[in-house]
Amino acid sequence: MVDSVPAALPSRPDPPVNEHRSSPIVQEVSTPITRFGNPPTTKPTDTTELEDKPYYPRVKEALTKVFRLQSFRTLQLEVICDVMEGLDVFVLFPTGSGKSLTFQLPAVCQDGMTIVVSPLKSLILDQHRALRALGVDVEMLLGEMADSQRKEVWRRLGSGHVPKILYLTPERLEMDGMRSLLQRLQSSGSLARFVIDEAHLITDWGRSFRDAYVQLNTLRTAYPGVPISALTATASPEVQGDITTRLHLKIHAPWKLSANRPNLDYDVRPKTKNVLSEIADFIKNNHPRETGIIYCSSRDKCEEVAKVLRDKFQLSAKHYHAGMADQDKAQVQEEWSSGRIRIIVATIAFGMGIDKPDVRYVIHHSLPNSLNGYYQETGRGGRDGKPAQCILYYSTGDFYNRLRMIRGNPPSQMRDAEEDDIRRVMGYVTNDVQCRRAQVLAFFHEDFDPVHCRQMCNNCRDNTPCVTEDHTADAQKALRLFESLSRRPRARLTPPQFIAALKGSKAQMQVERGWTNDPLHGSCSHLSNDVLARLIDQMLWHNFLSIEQVRGSKDGYCQNYLTVSLSAAQPAFAQLMPTCPSLGPKRMRCGEASSSCCRSVLAGRVEPRVCGRQTAADQYRTL
Repeated sequence: MVDSVPAALPSRPDPPVNEHRSSPIVQEVSTPITRFGNPPTTKPTDTTELEDKPYYPRVKEALTKVFRLQSFRTLQLEVICDVMEGLDVFVLFPTGSGKSLTFQLPAVCQDGMTIVVSPLKSLILDQHRALRALGVDVEMLLGEMADSQRKEVWRRLGSGHVPKILYLTPERLEMDGMRSLLQRLQSSGSLARFVIDEAHLITDWGRSFRDAYVQLNTLRTAYPGVPISALTATASPEVQGDITTRLHLKIHAPWKLSANRPNLDYDVRPKTKNVLSEIADFIKNNHPRETGIIYCSSRDKCEEVAKVLRDKFQLSAKHYHAGMADQDKAQVQEEWSSGRIRIIVATIAFGMGIDKPDVRYVIHHSLPNSLNGYYQETGRGGRDGKPAQCILYYSTGDFYNRLRMIRGNPPSQMRDAEEDDIRRVMGYVTNDVQCRRAQVLAFFHEDFDPVHCRQMCNNCRDNTPCVTEDHTADAQKALRLFESLSRRPRARLTPPQFIAALKGSKAQMQVERGWTNDPLHGSCSHLSNDVLARLIDQMLWHNFLSIEQVRGSKDGYCQNYLTVSLSAAQPAFAQLMPTCPSLGPKRMRCGEASSSCCRSVLAGRVEPRVCGRQTAADQYRTL
């Protein structure tokens, strides 16, 4: 089948800068496009110029006969046009929008070998299997392959065979044998292109990079004239610039689609002691015969959750994490991909680049490490364009545990950034007013009008009345009381004890410790326990208070004690405007305005500001 596709044009000696190009698209554009700093456009563009290109018949034939597709998705053809002409490209498309086709199809049409660098074995296995099924000449080299398999691949490569695509991990790319092969390919003109998948891993802005990815910045100097494609679903403007610089990409801007996934429904729920029962009921009632992913924070928790779902609730579930043997991981992935098991309970080691289209739900049993990670993980649902549900369960205990893990590392910029990340996550889950979709997209500096959410998140569906209330004075009194009590003997306070003191409790412990004698004791008695808990949470997320965890000597149980952080004395405290829901005219509903009366809880560290309405993007522009 592949042999029927004619050979491609000869490659250029050096990838030029993309200065002038047409904007051909085969199907109508339904997703906003960002290019060269221009405003997003939703109008289809003329394809006549593209159809006059000498390689267009080959591209169209490969699309229909090899990949068995009838039309291109938004911007795919424009990117493929650049690749066919030997240009560098940076593709910033959301999950499920067809990034892989932008290098797979040109590789089939062109002479030479396309080297694809991917981060995970599971990702490579999936794409290798899919391409083989389509009849594409594709190879892979992985450290985990059996010796006999690896030797056979090397034998074929050494005998002069040039597959269309060769998949590698970044570590494999650095080995001497691979360097020799690439140099021979380049000398013979058979090295068509480098493709860096999940390119956000190359940058330390993302902080999830690994060393072998960072070393990819030498590709341009080691193999001059070989064009490079960088692909990712998520990258802030800073990360985009860093990727472009590190890979020495000769482009003006990425090809970029909106990060919005309109078919994903976002739901955030408090985690209770019955969370596994709730998850099981949700699956049985909504998706009894469909596929899903449950993410957990640790390997032990993955195994525990999968076992409970199997043994107690009779659900088809298995765990997956990096601590498993390669053979076991491959088996679980294959069983899940083929539908023999329906639920995979995993750490974030699972799922990057997995091309399973019919995932109907993604559940976070634990907090994600960052909003970027949350977007990536939820993006594994609904890749077929059909609705998928994304449910995140949260608890302050999960937040404190993650914070403790982060602070167990030596002080560094990375540690500070990771702490900011988890604070943003807590800001997201506790913001139960503003459109969830708008909050997620704001992290990527994308403005989103909640009218387009169409009640596909729990906040836009909620009709609970809500008004904005200024609790600055209450927060100031609370902090003064805490500072006063913390100077007394035996003064360590848990959050419930502090709330009781603010309410004016006459409990024996409060009396014995002399807390009831403080003039500010009971100064917030007019507020409910729920509002006070939210108030304390606000001060924690904004780093005015912090948590110290003390492990008991007998049973190892950790007790959470409040402490005053260094930032509590800063002038910014006077501008903290925590807000809480109360009875009012009505809640800001989906589509009523592009800015909601939202709580100021999204930023880990906020700049002083006056109380007022902000769009979701404004929440992050202070960072």
